[in-house]
Amino acid sequence: MSLNIKNKEVFTLASDLAQLTGQSMTAVVLDALRKQRKSLLHQDSTEARVQKLMAIAERCAKHIRQPVSAVEHGDMLYNESGMPQ
Repeated sequence: MSLNIKNKEVFTLASDLAQLTGQSMTAVVLDALRKQRKSLLHQDSTEARVQKLMAIAERCAKHIRQPVSAVEHGDMLYNESGMPQ
C-alpha cells in the first residue's frame, strides 16, 4: 500500500511534525488521521445524544401544565398531601 502526497503544505507539515516528535512521517500522518476520526465519531455521537435528549424534553414538556410556577420538581410532581399529581 502507498499514499502519495502531492500537496507541498501537507508534506511540509508532516515533515515538521515528524522532526518535532521524533516519529516517522507515516506515524505522524497515522496519528493525525486517528485523532481526526475519533473527533468526528465523538462529535456524531454527541449530536445524536443531544437529539435524543431534546426529543425526551419535548415529550416531557407536553405533560407540564403552563404556566409553571413551581421551582422545586416535587411541587410539580406531588400535591399538598404528598400524592402524585
